[in-house]
Amino acid sequence: MGARIVVGISELRRHGQDRCLADLESGLFAVFDGVGGLAGSERAAEHAARGLPQLCRSLPGRPLERLAGALSALSSEIAALQLGATTATALWLVEEVGWWISVGDSRLYLLRDRELVQLSRDQGEGNLLDSALGFPEPDASLTRQRGRLELRHGDRLALVTDGVTGDFAPDILGREELAAALSSPSAQLAAEALVRAGRKLDDRTAVVLDWLRPMAEPGPAPAPGAVPGPLSPGAGGGLPGSS
Repeated sequence: MGARIVVGISELRRHGQDRCLADLESGLFAVFDGVGGLAGSERAAEHAARGLPQLCRSLPGRPLERLAGALSALSSEIAALQLGATTATALWLVEEVGWWISVGDSRLYLLRDRELVQLSRDQGEGNLLDSALGFPEPDASLTRQRGRLELRHGDRLALVTDGVTGDFAPDILGREELAAALSSPSAQLAAEALVRAGRKLDDRTAVVLDWLRPMAEPGPAPAPGAVPGPLSPGAGGGLPGSS
């Protein structure tokens, strides 16, 4: 039986340059932030958000190769169409693995067993970016920041734009603030808490995912009067796999 993904999304629009993607059917999630110093970059973010699912479905190869190929193709299209540039942090959940790539300074976080880990690293400093979709850089350099995550029951993942996390003091959210927001009771409340906690006067976008492995469905009830057979391994009063 496949995992269950619970999604929470929250957005605060100030300049209209953020976009997000939550495609439950394919397990593909992403946030995009149009680069403010380039005219019309909201169109770059929109183009990337609309184009990523179809490209990931159509390209050959393993999930991470397809994700990298899709982002590289989108970068070339954005440059050719002169749409400005956009950050992109994308996560593709395939079975029990999360494949991710981050371009720019939108971030990916993992909250596991109450411990917060920042999986991506900003490509740039402050509000100056070294990398973005639409920048003239080789494909290998564009998608160099990538990873593979073995998912566990109860993992909470968050994709956020820098309107949430901030660029300079006093707007930067500390680890404790981020962890507190992400520890909210549900994915939706966590997304809302992240956007509410942000202090930067910018668009703020948060996509939060809970990855939950469903409990096994109970088998058919025994017929009245039937004598139960021997217990299978792991059966009894303990947790599955416990001794």
